[in-house]
Amino acid sequence: MKKIICFMLAVVMLLSVMFGLSACGNQQLIDITYNFDSAIISLPDGTVVKGEVSSWKDYEGSDQLQVVVNGKTYLVHSSNVALISE
Repeated sequence: MKKIICFMLAVVMLLSVMFGLSACGNQQLIDITYNFDSAIISLPDGTVVKGEVSSWKDYEGSDQLQVVVNGKTYLVHSSNVALISE
């Protein structure tokens, strides 16, 4: 009986660590959306870029995002981009 309790305790601790570390990337407890179909980006000159997202990356400890839309790479503040998953 003791072995079963120790095993279950070890599993719970392992799951807790794994769950806790999975939130480090985006500073959220649960973050399950990593694929976005399109983006709307507001540039400093006032123009707005809309299009299909090829890839995106966020930087830990920063509010910047690197988003590739329609083959162009944009490095923008997170407040100037909307990533859309349809």
